[in-house]
Amino acid sequence: MKAPNPVFFALILILSLISSGCASIYAPYFTKDPLTADEHNNLGVIYEREGKYDLAIREYKSAASADGDLVVPLVNLGNVYQKKGEAKEAEKYYKKALRKDEHNIEAANNLANLYIEEGGDYGEALGILLTAAEAQDPIPAYALDTLGVLYFKTGNIGKAKESLTEACAGASGDEALRNEIGAHLAKLGDSAGCK
Repeated sequence: MKAPNPVFFALILILSLISSGCASIYAPYFTKDPLTADEHNNLGVIYEREGKYDLAIREYKSAASADGDLVVPLVNLGNVYQKKGEAKEAEKYYKKALRKDEHNIEAANNLANLYIEEGGDYGEALGILLTAAEAQDPIPAYALDTLGVLYFKTGNIGKAKESLTEACAGASGDEALRNEIGAHLAKLGDSAGCK
């Protein structure tokens, strides 16, 4: 029988030490997340588009954890939870986004729409959306549409018509939004709609 090779035994010993816990001193080098916050967010967008909401939520939360200054993943979390029908979670993340940036028009608009759909506090929603709209020039047509609905819900018909008319003028090229604005104008008795 041939004598065992001492190099072979040394290699086995080293591999045994590494696998038995000595490698834990190197763990930080192996567990660093290879993706940036933006990359996690972008991956979340892909999952969301594919309807894989739980995976999207995981990625958006990773993005928010990786960079606490980012607002976009919080808005995206609100959007996904709203799509899942989890209104309270959606509201929580829209409000988190607005605490970081009260002028984030997407977060304000989506929170306002959530309140419209769920029967929330229209006055609060109007205030939040108006605060965000202050920093916009021009105010996006979708936000003007939401403002029009909120003005209507709070009884200010004149401001509702004004906002919806302005939304219609700014929505050129977006037929779906123009149709929605037209339907809102029709509820106010404007038979011309959004032309």
